[in-house]
Amino acid sequence: MGRRKKTGPVNLPEIAKRYVKQDTATLLDGKIIEKDEVIKIKGEYGVSFKFTAFVTNSETGAEWIDCLEIYRGQLGAIRSFHIDRVKKLPKKRGKRVRRTEDS
Repeated sequence: MGRRKKTGPVNLPEIAKRYVKQDTATLLDGKIIEKDEVIKIKGEYGVSFKFTAFVTNSETGAEWIDCLEIYRGQLGAIRSFHIDRVKKLPKKRGKRVRRTEDS
């Protein structure tokens, strides 16, 4: 087996530099979603998504969100959606404590 070629530092191509990623996104109704928050997407039934980034193309002004697909508890493919398709899931509440009357 021959020797491996030495590689120098990797430079980002010019195409990748035009994408600006943010860890939070503001939905159309004013709610804020943060990185690793579980969300639902309108039109995608039976699947949840983990929000990873809000991306903006600085040249064209296009905006979308990048998510990881969660199906049956497993992380899957990376998917991208328009921000208007996002439904934020409510936070799970803690267990209710039932009071019993002692007499």
